[in-house]
Amino acid sequence: MVFPFGAALAAFLAASAAPGTTTPPQAAVVQASVPLIEPAMLKQLMVSPVRFVLVDVRNPDEFAAGHIEGATLMPLDNLPATYARLPHDVRLVVYCRSGHRSAQAVAFLRAHGYDRAFSLDGGYLAWTALR
Repeated sequence: MVFPFGAALAAFLAASAAPGTTTPPQAAVVQASVPLIEPAMLKQLMVSPVRFVLVDVRNPDEFAAGHIEGATLMPLDNLPATYARLPHDVRLVVYCRSGHRSAQAVAFLRAHGYDRAFSLDGGYLAWTALR
């Protein structure tokens, strides 16, 4: 679900828990069920006092070719072994190239107690198109 811009900020800040599964689900099913944040909203958050962690779930080569400033690289394939390093007390914005892998990552994170995780709608491609 994509929230209208004003509602997106409220949803991002409220970040209620969503039901999930215990294993990374398939992308097509997941994308329709994870909370999304629009690139324009992320841009606004980056200059606000709201604390959040930006997580890039692409592979290291993709990250090296370009990434959003301040992002932490945590490839999707390694997420089951590395997710516990993420803090529970802040919001998480997860992104990949187009949004498929980040939707999987957000579903996985929410299933593991990260109830304030959001997927960047359209991923890095949408982010770079915004700039």
